[in-house]
Amino acid sequence: MPKDFVATAYVVKDNKVLLVHHRKLGMWLPPGGHIEKNETPEDALHREIREEAGIDIEIIGDSDNEGNAEGKAMALTTPDHIQLEEIDGKHQHIDLVYFAKAKTDKVKLKQDEHHDIRWFSLEELNSPEIKHNVKHFARKAIRKLSE
Repeated sequence: MPKDFVATAYVVKDNKVLLVHHRKLGMWLPPGGHIEKNETPEDALHREIREEAGIDIEIIGDSDNEGNAEGKAMALTTPDHIQLEEIDGKHQHIDLVYFAKAKTDKVKLKQDEHHDIRWFSLEELNSPEIKHNVKHFARKAIRKLSE
């Protein structure tokens, strides 16, 4: 089965997490998308978040470049986790999932891809409309980035 690499971020601002209601999949998800040729996962994430939400982010994670030799290697930011997602029975996504901080809470909806875009508090994540795994990692992101 074909596999595509994608990057996703649970974006946090003021103890809330940003989710988009995806048109094609019909569910609340963190923003993100395909990593294009010649992009790093971080490049893709910045581009996708700007396209989908109209905001800039700071990706949170480890990137230790101390041990890299003479500038020929560079440590990329380590995602919170990596997951394999079944998309439509025809292909899968290898999803590098990050946590990030938003530089503003003023977002804009990308209407051709999403029905809605919203900031969710911990309490609002209890909605039955949000799948368990999205709730789990959204809560984890809020807790980690609100410390």
